[in-house]
Amino acid sequence: MLDALRLIAALLLVFFIPGIMLVQALFPRKGELDIELDWLYRLALGIGLSIVTTILVNFGLNSLGVNPDTGMGYVTTVPITIILVLLTLLFFFIAWLRGGMPFMGKLHPSLIRFPSVDLKDDDIPRIADRVKRFRHQELMEERFGILKKITNTERLTEAHSGDQKKYYEDLRKKLLARLSELETEIDAIEKGVPRIMDEEKDEQISFEDEGDELDE
Repeated sequence: MLDALRLIAALLLVFFIPGIMLVQALFPRKGELDIELDWLYRLALGIGLSIVTTILVNFGLNSLGVNPDTGMGYVTTVPITIILVLLTLLFFFIAWLRGGMPFMGKLHPSLIRFPSVDLKDDDIPRIADRVKRFRHQELMEERFGILKKITNTERLTEAHSGDQKKYYEDLRKKLLARLSELETEIDAIEKGVPRIMDEEKDEQISFEDEGDELDE
C-alpha cells in the first residue's frame, strides 16, 4: 500500500503538479487560454510543462558531475524530489500573487488576490472592496454555469416527452429561480447597496420592533 502511494505521489510530482502550478502562474485569469475548454488546455499544458521541468532538473543535476562523498552522480531520487517540490512551491507562490489561486480567498480574506486587469474586460465593473469583488466573481461564474444549464434543459425539454419533459421543465424553473437570485445579488454588489438578504433581515427586525411597540 505504501509503495503504491509513493508511486502515485512520484507520478503526480513528475508529470502533473509542477506544470499545473506553472500554468497558473503564467495564465492566472480563468478563460485566458480558451473560453470554454480552458481547463483542458491547462491540463494538457501542465502535463507538458511538468515533463519539461523534470528534464531540465535532471540536466541541471547531471551537470554537477560526481558527488565526491558517494562517488555517484546527483541524479537520484532525493535531489530530484527536493528540487521539484521547491519549484512547485515557488510556482504556487507566484500563481497566488498573480491571482491564479482563487480558492485561497475562501480560506481568509487577506489571502484574496486578483489577476491583472484585462483591457478586453472594460465592461466588468471595478469593485473596490476585495471581499465583495471576490464574491462578485463567484456569483458571475455560477451565473455563467446556470445559463449553460438552462440552455441545455431547454434543448432536452424539446427532445423528450411525458415525465422526462416535465422533469426538465421543473428543472428549468428551478434554474431560472436561482438565476434570478444571482442577478439580484450581483446587481446589489455592483450598485454598492446592501445584499437582499440583509435587507430582508432589517425588514424582519423592523417588523418585530413594531410588533413589540404595539404590544406595549
